[in-house]
Amino acid sequence: MGHFAEKFLDQIYQEKIVLSLSSVLGFIFLWYLVTDLLGLMPAIVLPSPEKVFFTIYEKILVPVGEEKLFGHIGVSLVRILVGTGMALGLAIPLGILMGWYENLDAIASPIIEVLRPIPPIAWIPLAILWLGIGLGSKVFIITIGVFFPTLINTYLGVKFVEPLLIKAAQTLGAKDKNILWEVVVPASVPLIVAGVRIGVGLGMMCLVAAELVAASSGLGFLIMLGGDDLKPELSITGMILIGILGLIADRIVLNIERKVIYWKKE
Repeated sequence: MGHFAEKFLDQIYQEKIVLSLSSVLGFIFLWYLVTDLLGLMPAIVLPSPEKVFFTIYEKILVPVGEEKLFGHIGVSLVRILVGTGMALGLAIPLGILMGWYENLDAIASPIIEVLRPIPPIAWIPLAILWLGIGLGSKVFIITIGVFFPTLINTYLGVKFVEPLLIKAAQTLGAKDKNILWEVVVPASVPLIVAGVRIGVGLGMMCLVAAELVAASSGLGFLIMLGGDDLKPELSITGMILIGILGLIADRIVLNIERKVIYWKKE
């Protein structure tokens, strides 16, 4: 029975891969149809996929004197990793403690609820004023973007833990600290991961916004450069790479969740 179930799940997984690849190829064909075959969109408005892929290839092999595509990717990766790491390091512990300790919740919630509705992009002028146009201002904007959704989901994850689990642990004589870290936190992981996924997506948006305003490198800068030079294929190249990085980050978070919640069934 177990072997049959495993075989059945493998078949479903393979079908999902085929469907996913088919949807991507179908989208590229539709793009090619609209731009090259039917000519419904001029190249200055929407370049063909062939032109975009050639741009990616060309940017990988540019002369040493120019900024290579991998250089832009590397700069953006450093910014998003540092900003996301700082946000998670602050948001997850604070969300857990706020969800568990009522007094801390009462102290921190008013400040958080005032700051949370402010769009991360609105902080860009102050970030540049405080931290300049270097790494610090970009990391600051990304940190804000990732921080709040992760914090809120972590807080709700702790609050929504099944009370019976807590009562069972108390009945067995577990101390408050042990209940928090051995019962509540593991039960909160699914919501925490959901918050991290949302936060990482917002962090990518904040990265692009920060690089559009004040940067001389990075994928956001590449997107802006394409607009300034009337080269939409360059902008689309940056957008595709941002999407791919976001997808990879999301898959990494999901794989970590599966390893942490080893008891969770697919």
